[in-house]
Amino acid sequence: MLVRYALRNIRKRIVLNLIKIVGLSLGFCGVLFIALFLKKEVSYDKGHDKANRIYRLTTTNPDVFEGAHFARITDAKKVNQLPLDIPDIEALVRMMPLRDKLLLKDDQYYAIDQAFAVDDTFFKLFDVSFYEGNSNLALANPGSAVISKSLAHKVFGDKSPMGKIISLPPGHYNTIETSFTIKGVMEDFAQESHMHPELLIMPGADAISGWAYVYTLLKANTDFKEVIPKISQKLNDLYGLDRNSETEIEAHLMPLNDIHLTSNLLREIEANGSTSNIYLMAIAGLILLFISLSNFTSLNLGMAAYLEKFLALNQILGSSNRITMRYFLMESSIILFCSLVLVLLGTFQLNRFILNHYQSNFLESNLLFALGVMLCFFILGLLAGVYPVVKKGFRVVTLGNRIKQGSSVKTHKVLLVTQFAMAIVLLVGVIVITRQTNYALGNSMGATKDNVISIPYVHADVQKDFQVFKAELLKEGAIRSVSAMMSPPGGETNDMFPFTMEDAPDTENKFIGIFSCDYSFANVFELPFLSGKNFTEKSIDQNGNGEYIINATALNYLGFQDPHEVLDKDFALISPVDNVVLPEGKIIGVVKDFHLSGLQTKVAPLVLFKRENSWLENIAISYEPSLKTTAIAAIEKTWEEMFPNYPLSYYPVSTLYENVYKTELVQKNLILIFALIAILVSAMGVLGLSLMVAQRRFKEIGIRKVNGATISEILVLLNTDFLKWIIIAFIFAVPIAYLGANKWLESFAYKIELNISMFLLAGGITIFTTMLTISWNSYRAAKQNPVNSLRTE
Repeated sequence: MLVRYALRNIRKRIVLNLIKIVGLSLGFCGVLFIALFLKKEVSYDKGHDKANRIYRLTTTNPDVFEGAHFARITDAKKVNQLPLDIPDIEALVRMMPLRDKLLLKDDQYYAIDQAFAVDDTFFKLFDVSFYEGNSNLALANPGSAVISKSLAHKVFGDKSPMGKIISLPPGHYNTIETSFTIKGVMEDFAQESHMHPELLIMPGADAISGWAYVYTLLKANTDFKEVIPKISQKLNDLYGLDRNSETEIEAHLMPLNDIHLTSNLLREIEANGSTSNIYLMAIAGLILLFISLSNFTSLNLGMAAYLEKFLALNQILGSSNRITMRYFLMESSIILFCSLVLVLLGTFQLNRFILNHYQSNFLESNLLFALGVMLCFFILGLLAGVYPVVKKGFRVVTLGNRIKQGSSVKTHKVLLVTQFAMAIVLLVGVIVITRQTNYALGNSMGATKDNVISIPYVHADVQKDFQVFKAELLKEGAIRSVSAMMSPPGGETNDMFPFTMEDAPDTENKFIGIFSCDYSFANVFELPFLSGKNFTEKSIDQNGNGEYIINATALNYLGFQDPHEVLDKDFALISPVDNVVLPEGKIIGVVKDFHLSGLQTKVAPLVLFKRENSWLENIAISYEPSLKTTAIAAIEKTWEEMFPNYPLSYYPVSTLYENVYKTELVQKNLILIFALIAILVSAMGVLGLSLMVAQRRFKEIGIRKVNGATISEILVLLNTDFLKWIIIAFIFAVPIAYLGANKWLESFAYKIELNISMFLLAGGITIFTTMLTISWNSYRAAKQNPVNSLRTE
């Protein structure tokens, strides 16, 4: 019986109830995906059985790179001895990156993204399912290799790779070709992992040295903080450093589960997330959930008066408060069920969109979690739906009495003000993130130009023939300029050398960042010179003929203020690399600071110098914007003719920087969607309330029109209260939004200034959207014939 009554009353006011259903479904769908996103972010690296005992080991030393903190250890040759001397360490694995990023099979080269030379203990720490082979035996002997399932398919197709020989070709970092036997095929690392190796090789313990990532497995119930000083002591002993000197090694341990959200060291394996992202999305989710539920509650309160006759008759016929409660539960359940059906339908469509555009499947292995979240929505919705019954002061006594609306109006006002304040906060967040991201991209080296592409990490053979490759490309009219450099746009410039310089104070024990490049580097990226000139075209690597260009930060670092003062000063880099001698020479120019890396870090003192055919792993090419197709075709043709065995991968420079700011761009897009949903839901709630207000004041409007009121005066009458509430919401939202935006911007070394226009824009969008929504309904009410409203008087 109650179901029939509920369905009848829902159909009777179908527009208002559709507003409830659509508002709830939009809000719940947004919150569901925020919940799935948060679950994904906090799940990184938790798929390993021993994850709570795995810690990444890093070190700092004030005498090495001026104490800079890297995600990997500078010299890992002796680190594997730690488990022998420290009982708390059960196992340790070193992961040395394979930087040439090429695999050779049957004279065919294959590009690989991540590959490491590792110890045989790798699978003792990290749990990875095997498609073929045995994880306990796959890396047991030197010369063994394990490849990912996706790489195996790319290289071997549908054939089994077990027992096949693959090689790492000689290149910039490999002096000779080395071969390995495939002993296992592992499943691809989970998306929720801070690393995704495609190839693991076991070259033998003595072959792993230099830069390497190091992970330790501590014994159960071990406090990692107590192990840190033991590791520091042992490392200083292993490397012969005096613990009482100023150049001692300090060890650091970071829990594996904390890396993705809290680590922001130099040379991370991959770009990590951030806790600020978690907080931002969680706040957005709570705001959206509150707006959806409060909007539902507000409409239920407003519509309660429509049921006064129905409820009064029920009381006269003996209905109890319990029956009344059951009725509201039934009505809310029907509305919530319809909303969740829409959520379910929208969820699969939205997940498909995210999968296609961001390669993230939020629903994979998360269906039970999603259903649990939807059950929570249902329970919260029921509580919001029965609020009019349990609200203090709500009573239906007799047929002649009306439901008291005084406190209900106050509740409406509080809910509306809170809704719009939160929506404005979200909009301010969108505006700030958008402007900061645009500012970052606009100040990134070459990112604003649509006519520059980069070919990152080319093979040593390509580097040797770079000048010929460049000369061939420059014959094409579509090509403007070609250069090569040490790091790709968006990469890191963390290598530092000691140096000597004429008239520079205190150069002893000081280091400066280095950046090798071809002479056209400044031309391709149009770097502005503060003084001096660009490199000469011909490279002459002889003492006294070296040419060096510094950035503005280096100018101050070297003790100079005027960029003209430093010109023609003697300068030399002291290379710590064996068999690499850089010629002494002079500083010939000073360029403005350029942002090779992201704006999260400050520009470091940097010196640019020419190299002819080494340390030039990344090629940059600029072309005529109107001849893009011709230019790309020329690049591909020339590459195929000169380097047919090497895969060609090129990217627009703007795309490389978008990857640097991927987190911020995803934040912007998600928050924008949720802010629009919040405003839409709030506007729908206001529309519902305005419908009820217009209906309750139907006769009043008729009387005013009979007495000469114009349509514009009635519009002002009906809209004034709503406008007032939005202005109050704006006043409350501004300080909250300011504090939140300021906190978010703290992660950037270079950031925009917050100004009043951002807040006015957010408030203006909210006011415009809301007033447009309610004015449509108010106009319809104002145009009604007064005879229709007065005929019953």
